[in-house]
Amino acid sequence: MEKILGIVYAYDVKDAYQEILDLGFSWIRMGICFPWKDRMFGTLCEDYLKDREQMKRAHEAGIQIMPSTPGMGGYYYSETDGETRYRDAWPDFVGEKGTPEYYRNVADTCAFICRDLKGIAGDLWQCMNEIDIPTFSGSYSVEVTTGTARASAEGIVRENPQAKCGINLSRYHEDGLKVADLVYAPGHKFGYIGDDQYFGSWQGKTVESWNDVIEALYARYHLPVLANEWGYSSGGAVKEEKPDPALLPEGIPDVCYEKSWFHSAEGGHTEAVQAEYLRRGLQIFAENPHVLGSFLFCFQDARHCYHCGASDCPSECYWGIVDVEGKPKQAYTAVKQAIRDYYTK
Repeated sequence: MEKILGIVYAYDVKDAYQEILDLGFSWIRMGICFPWKDRMFGTLCEDYLKDREQMKRAHEAGIQIMPSTPGMGGYYYSETDGETRYRDAWPDFVGEKGTPEYYRNVADTCAFICRDLKGIAGDLWQCMNEIDIPTFSGSYSVEVTTGTARASAEGIVRENPQAKCGINLSRYHEDGLKVADLVYAPGHKFGYIGDDQYFGSWQGKTVESWNDVIEALYARYHLPVLANEWGYSSGGAVKEEKPDPALLPEGIPDVCYEKSWFHSAEGGHTEAVQAEYLRRGLQIFAENPHVLGSFLFCFQDARHCYHCGASDCPSECYWGIVDVEGKPKQAYTAVKQAIRDYYTK
């Protein structure tokens, strides 16, 4: 089986698609927002048109697209008022969350997106994003978030029976497995189980722990495993003690609050450590037979953290294999060589 070799569209790629192809990546994950601004099947909103145009440009450059469908929402920093707030992805006119009308409209929305992106998107789809954590699910119940995910896949597969859909857990953890158990209950329309892991950054352990997660997910759900997001931050100090959760403002992770990591691989958060980490990760995904593929997070460093707005926040600012100006980091060369070593026959 040919492995899916992808990278996440983040943050300010500026159409560097040929460069991404030259590295050896053939897929890119790109988000698509809710389409309409006034009513179901009404006027297309500007953000949707922008997302679609970005996908079209990437596709025309020769990259295969895995769309990420609208999630429940998320906490995002607003430059206008300098605050972090939760933004709901589904307008009120879609229907009251959890009702038959709502789920029907979710399915119809995703069917429309699939139809509208025909000829642009591939058969691989990510339904929503990390619905197992409040960062993206907000205060919605697990029943609503999982029902929304199932309805999303139902709409896509209705439009494209060949589509391979999946969700991406934020990490392998007990609460996440409870979410996945509901999503992948009998009658689901999913073709893979997805997981995000940032061992040594957001979580403890090392890149070697990916094999344990892959085997556990495959054994539980009997589906190929996709690493929807993975990576290692090349910057940020490391502290041993986390802050009291009661001190954290709503929507702000502990890493943003302290501007520091609480985990690291041996050697800390440096470009050299990032380079070796990504090399080994690509090798693991290439060699494990239960892996469908992977999407590296990400191509370019962020100028600002979308959680807190800071330009020096390790939470979001140092994940790229190129810096904010597009200059290659050490991981750039390591990734290019790893793809040649492990993915080129």
